[in-house]
Amino acid sequence: MKSYNVQALRGAEYDDHDFQRDMREMDVYIPDGLLYTPHINRFVTDEMYKQNMAGLTSVQNPNTGNNFTQKEAEEHAGELRSSANRMHESLM
Repeated sequence: MKSYNVQALRGAEYDDHDFQRDMREMDVYIPDGLLYTPHINRFVTDEMYKQNMAGLTSVQNPNTGNNFTQKEAEEHAGELRSSANRMHESLM
């Protein structure tokens, strides 16, 4: 079975079960049905987007010197997700 996590796509010996276990430590719970499918990375980036949205409003925005507003958090988290998705696609 082919692993589709980013490290495996880059050539590392790192299967999707290992990736699933490691992502649990980051509070990302990948369903078994996504293992060994190209959809695994999109799921992870969507989950990281949610975490970023929740956490960014308590972090200082380097552009303003104030904490990220909800709108700024949405924009920044969206940019991070889009960038990660483009990178995943380029590895496929």
